[in-house]
Amino acid sequence: MADFTGLLTAFRNKAPFDSTADGLQSIAKKGRFTVYMSDHEGHIAIVRAADMLNLGRNSVRRVKSKSDFTMDTAELGKMIDKDIKNGDTPFCVVAQVGSINVGAVDPLEEIAVICSERNLWFHADGACGAFGAALPEKKELFKGLEKADSVTLDPHKWMYIPYECGCILIRDQEKLRRAFSISAPYLRGTIPTEYTGIDYLEYGPQMSRDFRALKVWMSLKHYGAEGYRKLWRQNICCAEYMDKLVRESPEFEALHKPVLFIYSFRYFPNKYRIENQFLNETNVTLDQYLDQLNQNIADEIQASGVAFIMTTRIHGKVVLRMSICSHRTTPSDIKIVFDKLKQLGEEIDQRYINNQKPA
Repeated sequence: MADFTGLLTAFRNKAPFDSTADGLQSIAKKGRFTVYMSDHEGHIAIVRAADMLNLGRNSVRRVKSKSDFTMDTAELGKMIDKDIKNGDTPFCVVAQVGSINVGAVDPLEEIAVICSERNLWFHADGACGAFGAALPEKKELFKGLEKADSVTLDPHKWMYIPYECGCILIRDQEKLRRAFSISAPYLRGTIPTEYTGIDYLEYGPQMSRDFRALKVWMSLKHYGAEGYRKLWRQNICCAEYMDKLVRESPEFEALHKPVLFIYSFRYFPNKYRIENQFLNETNVTLDQYLDQLNQNIADEIQASGVAFIMTTRIHGKVVLRMSICSHRTTPSDIKIVFDKLKQLGEEIDQRYINNQKPA
């Protein structure tokens, strides 16, 4: 909902006609409205938001990523200019600020320049990682975030707040109000009141809304800014420790260096590093086997109750994904999880080998 709010605000303020009255049915509409995000790490929430706006899922244009999983801004500029030449109407670029698979932070400064030069809305999807900007040692990583027109962040991720709790920050409050303002006689009283604050029905899609901000305020009051910084550093330390364990083990494959609290890697037994040593009498390839092996490891560690580990895909490979965003997780917990993953990997692999042997 935070991304939806950001994209609608972007659309309302960047469409070359009054989109509030006629929406996509305006006779002034020409070509397709387009949104841009990275091909590998762009979150599906942006596609869902475009879908809800009825722009069509294909309106989200996927920009090539670099080897570090961040957006290739040179490619972004080329795509935007080509789409404009073809008669489309680019209106928003979405930067990942702590992506869902590897915690990547797109080159925010470069994206800000491209958006400024082409008069596009700069939306930063910081649902997973924007809170990292509060850490002084991560300052350079988040350079340019302050130039975004809107930033989403999820307190129910890295602030340890119970579901659901999303948030959006908008640089220009009036642009947000214009995107959602609506009036009806039953929404206004005739007797003046003393309240002079924000009327939230004018600043988002909901008219009736829960007081979700209360739990955020209470948590901030409890931990304080320095308390949160301590916990965020602890999460990052845990991700870095898992990376160290993975790189030291011949049974695992590191896929990236952790940037924030999300870390993805793969169980890849050393004996299979040379593909012709993969003993297999079926039509399953090594890649297919490793995909299934990692999925089985994730399934079994969940069932064991030791940890909740999910899988995802990185460059087409099924990998193990850890989201270390609990305020209780310590390096000793990470070692327990790593040892369990290694144990399960060995057991599942051995079962497979035994099943391949002739009776």
